[in-house]
Amino acid sequence: MTSKERIQTVLRGGIPDRVPVSLYKINPFDEDSFWKKHKSFENLLKIAKELQDTFQFYKPKTGFFFSAPESIDVKVEEEHDSPISKIVKLTVETDYGPLVRIARTTEMSVHQWVQKPWIEREKDIYKFLSLPYIPYQPDLSDFHEMEKKLGDKGVMVMCLPDPLGVVGFLFAPGDFAKFALDYTKLIIQLLEKIYERLIDLYKFISFSISNTIIRIRGAEYATPPSLPIEYFHDIKKIFSEFVLRFDKNLIEILKRGNFNYVCYHWHDGIEELLPLVLKMPVDILEPICNSYEIPNKILKVRKIVGDSITIMGGILVEDLQFRTKGEIRELVKECILQGARKGRFILIPSDIPESAPIPFEEEQNYIEFIQAGIEFGKYPIR
Repeated sequence: MTSKERIQTVLRGGIPDRVPVSLYKINPFDEDSFWKKHKSFENLLKIAKELQDTFQFYKPKTGFFFSAPESIDVKVEEEHDSPISKIVKLTVETDYGPLVRIARTTEMSVHQWVQKPWIEREKDIYKFLSLPYIPYQPDLSDFHEMEKKLGDKGVMVMCLPDPLGVVGFLFAPGDFAKFALDYTKLIIQLLEKIYERLIDLYKFISFSISNTIIRIRGAEYATPPSLPIEYFHDIKKIFSEFVLRFDKNLIEILKRGNFNYVCYHWHDGIEELLPLVLKMPVDILEPICNSYEIPNKILKVRKIVGDSITIMGGILVEDLQFRTKGEIRELVKECILQGARKGRFILIPSDIPESAPIPFEEEQNYIEFIQAGIEFGKYPIR
């Protein structure tokens, strides 16, 4: 089987020749990726190119918060604070004063370090709510070019946020919980405003692509530890208000379009809230991961979701960073036994190395992850 055939067989509920195995966010064939630019990843990319089943992530260019580019003037100021890093300041004028975001980027990491978020105080929420909106349909010609270039080496992944994924991004890390507690009605207004904009985008995407994984992220902002249980006692109620009522309709919009696979991205607190997630017509859950300390999460989730939903998962990045190759090998074997016996399973790590250089031991663990997945993933699973 080609990688594309292998992945699509799993997504359709069939049994492939082996479990698809992937670093997921890393496409080793992408010559312009962050990892390709750093020599320390050379060996890992070589192994991935030879062995893994590849996913090509794609984020559509959607204008400033999904509004047509001509509707909002964004002032961009860049200043290098070192030879390999820079400070990027974005400014947007509103009827209530300027909205400003400042972040630092470096060539040695895919991360941005936010120095000033869009929203720091209550009045910033009103500024954001005042932003104009003109519906906008992004140009997807580069998506189709990537899809053609990828060919049989894998499948495309269209990355979309849900309303909470957008709203949570507006705040500094850890601040969303405080605003959700102190200004609940304003947070709901923000979610509703973004939801109205995403309806147009989701409708457009649903009929513009086909046989693609559409990956939706954002729900984890409404689960512990993002929302501490000490203050948010009824987490099911919060999840229903902040996530379910929006995401259910958006996913149904996708389902009314061309044939695609809806992938729901979510890290924490998943078991308790899974019955709510299953009210949405999702096809894939990821990343569902075991760890050395919690070795049976995949098994527990499989028992809850049954055999009709594909699980993408494996082991936590922390284990890939700090465990031995032998421990990684055994963890991978157990993940496959728990999740893949009847198909509907793709082996991926919870995350990937996002800074350079990668330590040698960590690189070896990622390689062991791929190789062990291929060795133990041959059907029938024993």
